[in-house]
Amino acid sequence: MDITPPLPIAEEFRAEMDTERTLTASQAHQVLLYCALDAASVPMDPRDMQAIGRVAELDWATVQRLINWIRAAGTGRF
Repeated sequence: MDITPPLPIAEEFRAEMDTERTLTASQAHQVLLYCALDAASVPMDPRDMQAIGRVAELDWATVQRLINWIRAAGTGRF
């Protein structure tokens, strides 16, 4: 069983977060995908954001592989 890892949140922001509310796996996947795309300087439009929402519904192993591809593309390491 693969488990979505906790979000990488900087300590200074943790206190400001609503810790009473838990994200679903697809919400966490969506955040991680946005972070990877932003780090790779990929511009997004509303259709891209809709696609990210759909991709985020996939299992963690698949989402992780996509994030790895985005990171590799962002650094030019293929």
